[in-house]
Amino acid sequence: MFFGLANSPSTFSALMNDIFKDLIILGKVTIYLDNILIFTNDIEEHRTLVREVLKRLAERDLFCKPEKCEFEQPKVEYLGVLVSENRVEMDPVKVKGIAAWPVPQNASDVRKFRGFANFYRRFIKDFSAICKPLDRLTGNAPWKWEAEEQEAFDELKRRFTESPVLSMYDPDCKTRIEVNASGYATGAVLSQEGEDGKWHPVAFHSESMSDAERNYEIYDKEMLAIIRALQAWRHYLEGLPSVFEIQSDHKNLEY
Repeated sequence: MFFGLANSPSTFSALMNDIFKDLIILGKVTIYLDNILIFTNDIEEHRTLVREVLKRLAERDLFCKPEKCEFEQPKVEYLGVLVSENRVEMDPVKVKGIAAWPVPQNASDVRKFRGFANFYRRFIKDFSAICKPLDRLTGNAPWKWEAEEQEAFDELKRRFTESPVLSMYDPDCKTRIEVNASGYATGAVLSQEGEDGKWHPVAFHSESMSDAERNYEIYDKEMLAIIRALQAWRHYLEGLPSVFEIQSDHKNLEY
């Protein structure tokens, strides 16, 4: 595959997905470009699957550099997150970078911070609502860094340094969505009941409202939060073997 061609990444991605499509469908392998993650329930199945993946690569003259491979690891870094049994965590190296981020001095600085932080937004509850004062500075508005902006900046950094841990999604577990809407953003939490009987977060979702949406009645804002959550997690919710629960503090939506 030639470097520099505009369609090289998409072409290579399509090739890899075609080679391993049956293993991807089984939920044993996930691939992003040349990053291959193999995960199984036991070591024997894992070794069998690793051999099969390597065999298919060799048959197509696709090679792996040993120094870039990790085998039989209880925890691995994959695309900026740490993945282990039933857990997904933020990369602590990147979290340290956020914790040490200097106070922005202009709109460009804010955009850089937001862009970096946005990668981990699914770990942060009410991400969009927290970022609202910062987002106002990324457009053409006059630069104004006051107490509200500083509080939003500090709160977002604090949320990151708490190092939230998400559970791995399991379609066989009881599933619940909790939604809420404020004056300018919607938020939702996707949770599942664990073996300990407690509910554990799988992902957070938040999204700012447009000017028109901010004029909605509270009933419609809460419904908007539900619609957005269902759209965001459609790939999890469609085809579940059991019903899932949606929780909203707006009781009229029950009818």
